[in-house]
Amino acid sequence: MNPYIAFSMDERKKIVAENPSLKSDIGKVAKMVGERWRKLSDGEKAKFKGRAGKKSTRKAKKVVEEEVEVKKDKKVKRKGTRKLSGYMKFVQSERKNVISSNPNMAFGAVGKELGKRWGALSDAEKKSYA
Repeated sequence: MNPYIAFSMDERKKIVAENPSLKSDIGKVAKMVGERWRKLSDGEKAKFKGRAGKKSTRKAKKVVEEEVEVKKDKKVKRKGTRKLSGYMKFVQSERKNVISSNPNMAFGAVGKELGKRWGALSDAEKKSYA
C-alpha cells in the first residue's frame, strides 16, 4: 500500500463524517481527498509512508510466495485472473462515449448510465460482447 492510499483511508472517513450527503458521491470524495493530499507538506506525507510500509509487508510476502509457487509449476495460474464478462467488455468500450458526451457527469452517474445502456441492449447485442 502506498502512502496516498493510507492517507485516503483515514481522510475518506473524515470527509463523509463532515458531509454525510457525500457518502454516495465517490468521485467528489476522491477529489477532496486528492486536494487535501496535495496540501500536505513532505513531512506530513512521510508519516503515512511509514504507516503504509507496515501494512503492506504481509501482502508483499504473500505475493512473493505466490510468484515462487508459479515458478515451480508454470501451469499454476495466479488467483483472480479470469476472462472479462460481457458486461465488463461493454463497459470498457462504452465508458469513453458516455464521458465524452457528458464531461461533467459524476463517477457514480457514469456507472448508472452504463447500466441503463446495457439493460437496453437486446440479447443478441449482449452476446456480441461475450
